[in-house]
Amino acid sequence: MDIKGIIIHKLEKESGYNAKLTKAKTALTLKEVHEKFMTEVKDVYYKKSNPIYGVFDGAKNSFPYQIYLDSYLKAEMTFYDFTVKAIEHFEKVINKISQATGGNVIFCHFKTTEDFLAVIMLNARGGYMVDENMDIAENFRLDIEKLDVANFSNCTKWNNNEDVYLSFTRGKKVVSNYFKEFIGCTDYTSAKESSEKLKRALVDFLLKTGVGKDEMEKIKNEVSIYCDKRMKTKEDISLSFISSIVNHDQPELFREFAATEEYQVSEAFKGHSILKNLKYYAYDSKDLKIVFDGKLLGKTVFFDQRTNQLLFKELPEKLRNQLSRQQPAGDENDAQ
Repeated sequence: MDIKGIIIHKLEKESGYNAKLTKAKTALTLKEVHEKFMTEVKDVYYKKSNPIYGVFDGAKNSFPYQIYLDSYLKAEMTFYDFTVKAIEHFEKVINKISQATGGNVIFCHFKTTEDFLAVIMLNARGGYMVDENMDIAENFRLDIEKLDVANFSNCTKWNNNEDVYLSFTRGKKVVSNYFKEFIGCTDYTSAKESSEKLKRALVDFLLKTGVGKDEMEKIKNEVSIYCDKRMKTKEDISLSFISSIVNHDQPELFREFAATEEYQVSEAFKGHSILKNLKYYAYDSKDLKIVFDGKLLGKTVFFDQRTNQLLFKELPEKLRNQLSRQQPAGDENDAQ
C-alpha cells in the first residue's frame, strides 16, 4: 500500500447539539504506523463489515464532496485544502441531524493496484486510537466496533467512468443517511447490476474452491430458490444468508469473497429475474431459443468446449416427434 496523504480532523457532537469542528493544522507526516493502520482498515472493511456499493449523485452542486475530490485529483487544490473543504461540508450536513454524533474523521489517499480516497469516522469508544497530536497512536488494534462509518472512493474506476466506484461500511450500526449524504451517494447499484455481480461471484467462488459439478448445481439451485422467494415477497436479498447456503460450516467465506472490490456485492440488494439463470442455462435470439435446467448438464445435455458443440440426449417424445417430421415447433397439426 502506498499512502499519498493522511489527516485527522475532529468533529465532536453530542445528540441534540451542534458539532464542534477542530481542524488539523497540516496533513500528517507519513509513518509506518499509518500504513499499518490503513492495511487493517482495508482488511476490516472488506472482510467484516459487508460494504454496500453505489455511485455519486448526479446533482453535483447539492452534493459538493465529489467536486472537491475531483479538484484534488486534478491537482487544482492540495490534499489538505480538499480535506478542509470536505470536513466543513460534513459539519453542515451533520448539524442538520439532531441525533447524529461525531468522532475523529480520517481522510486518506492511498494506492494499491488502484487509486482510493478513504473517509473513516472512528467513534468515541475508539478514541484512544488517536493521540493528543491528532495522529494514529502507535499501539492500536482496530476492531469493527471502533469503525463507526467509512467510505472508499475508487478514484481509478470513477475516472474510467465505470458503473460502480463508491462503497460504504459501518461498525455495529447501519450506514447513517447523513454520512451517505455527506459523500453524495444516493444512487445505488441497480437490481440487475447487483444480481449480475452475485452470479459472477458465486460461479467464480465455486470454481475456485473446487466444488464438484453436482454439488455446484445443488448450491446454485438453492440460491436461486432463495432469491426467487425474496423477489416474490419484494424483500432484499441477503449476501450473508446466501453465504450460509454456500458453506454452512464457514458462512463468512463467500461473503468475504463477494464483498471485495472485484465483485462488489452489497450486503443487501433487490433481486432481478436474471438470477433464475443460476438454475437454468438459457439463450434466446431471433432464430434460436434454448433453456434447460443446470442439473441436466453432464447427464442428458453435454457441452464439448473443444468443438463448440451442445449435445442433447434422451429427447422428450413430443420434441422427438416434431423433429422427425421436420416441422417447426407448434406446427404438428399441419403435418397430418
